[in-house]
Amino acid sequence: MEFMEKWLSIFGAVASIGGALWALYEARQASKSASKAEIARDELIERRKMVEVSKVHTETDRILKTVSTVGPSCNRSLLQGVSCASIAKEVEEYSRFINEQSSHFSDSFENKAKKMCDDLNENIEALSEAKSFDEKKKAGKSIYYRINTFMPTVKALSDEKKERAIKS
Repeated sequence: MEFMEKWLSIFGAVASIGGALWALYEARQASKSASKAEIARDELIERRKMVEVSKVHTETDRILKTVSTVGPSCNRSLLQGVSCASIAKEVEEYSRFINEQSSHFSDSFENKAKKMCDDLNENIEALSEAKSFDEKKKAGKSIYYRINTFMPTVKALSDEKKERAIKS
């Protein structure tokens, strides 16, 4: 009987060691899978940010084209029939969009975006309420120059996100 107990004890110890080794192997596999999942998650987040930055770039380009109708190159004849109130409304929506998106990016971008949005507020009102050609042109130029000055920041951020995506 004693002999059988020894063999059972040895067999139990070997089974325990085998079970421990198997658990260690499975833990390593799980760790590798978790690392791969984290990498995939991070990549998805970066791609989402890249899409958002692309939207910011596209919207900035679009609003510059819209504002150019009342911007530096406009004249009295080009301004006839143009609804400054609707352009002001589009700029207001653009400003809200930029302000909303700014929190997703770097502190530098967020600060520049918020500053531009704050600077645009007076000009949006001025353009919306403008009656004379000079008032319209003054507000339109100011809006155009503020957004145009912001464009390099947007472009740099867009390029940075695209380059990161290529390196990944």
